[in-house]
Amino acid sequence: MDDHNNIEQLFQKFIDNTITKKEYDILMDFIKYPNSQEKIKEMMDIHWKGIVASAKKKTSEDEEILFELIMSRVDEIEKTEEQQNRPKSIWGVAPNFLYGIAASIIVVIGLFYGYQNDMFFKEQVSSSSMELDPNAITLKLDNGNVEVVSVDQQRNISDVRGNVVGYQNGKQISYNTGQPTLKELVYNELTVPYGEKFDLVLSDGTKVKVNSGTVIKYPVQFISGEKRKVFVKGEAYFDVTEDIAHPFVVNANDINVEVLGTEFNVSSYPEDHNINTVLVEGSVKIYNKYKEQIPESHIMLTPGNMAAWDKSKKKIEVKPVDIEIYTAWKDGVLLFKKSSFGNIRKKLERYYDITIENKYGFLESQVYTATFDNESLEEVVEAFKEDTPFEYSIENDKLIITDSSIK
Repeated sequence: MDDHNNIEQLFQKFIDNTITKKEYDILMDFIKYPNSQEKIKEMMDIHWKGIVASAKKKTSEDEEILFELIMSRVDEIEKTEEQQNRPKSIWGVAPNFLYGIAASIIVVIGLFYGYQNDMFFKEQVSSSSMELDPNAITLKLDNGNVEVVSVDQQRNISDVRGNVVGYQNGKQISYNTGQPTLKELVYNELTVPYGEKFDLVLSDGTKVKVNSGTVIKYPVQFISGEKRKVFVKGEAYFDVTEDIAHPFVVNANDINVEVLGTEFNVSSYPEDHNINTVLVEGSVKIYNKYKEQIPESHIMLTPGNMAAWDKSKKKIEVKPVDIEIYTAWKDGVLLFKKSSFGNIRKKLERYYDITIENKYGFLESQVYTATFDNESLEEVVEAFKEDTPFEYSIENDKLIITDSSIK
């Protein structure tokens, strides 16, 4: 088949979901030809660029999700082939299996493009019809619609088909447990602004405490036979339900943290130099997300240690730490032990949802040990001022610190 214009039309019809059964068969036949792969890639590239030009966004999480979807489909085909004892070629792989993989990749990518396109336009409608409060906790559903999460309400969480997938009780959302019913990953995304915290109970029973200034994306239901994978930008504490057959993976920028069942804290704020993983109990495996298939590059972490991934150097350093320093936040406590004010300042900004401008350079490098529980921002600032004199003012959610010796 060499009528490329016709194939392009069929491909577009497939994307638009207007393709007929006969046309679908023609398209699937086309991908069986060895020299068709370049043309298929070209069509997908053109279509993807069109979506990017319209939506103006494509995140690394999107790439990860697309990869997970493709691998899920490939695994399904491979299991079917094994169960049916299909004959294999001289290369050790059944020809129909290869065609099935190629077809599945097109199907998954087509569905993913459609999802991206649909998500973008629905987000445009949502944002144009209702301005969301930037200081509100929000939940993005699987169709891209964004809901404000009021912390004083109790309600069901539903998917786009109206099925109840979870329940919100105040500052916690618990997703339905039980046997998986979905065959493909469906995601929700929770955004917790500065000054807030929130709890999640995922469909496998894993408990997650989400710190302020954090975005976490996760499946509303994990799929049988697949790893349990979530994505974090910010900080979260995980108490993972043990499931040897389904390892739990947290993606934080360039690294993956993989466990079977354990408790650990991951901090991956975009503005921080390092991505820190602190292990409380159990064991975790940490590796560059692009080196999952290279076991010798993986690092095993033991309790009481922290793995710090240097974003610029692309290296991991492991060292023993005081666990309490890195996990006290989940109990509403600000704990500092020999911390510079520069590091303390960033945590205060997240905790109290305020911008701190420090114009007193000497203060930035000063080291403090302190514990705060229910203190107000003013009480915390006064405590530091008592140790190191300075002046400060608070206006329009901004704290400005100046040298008290300069009048």
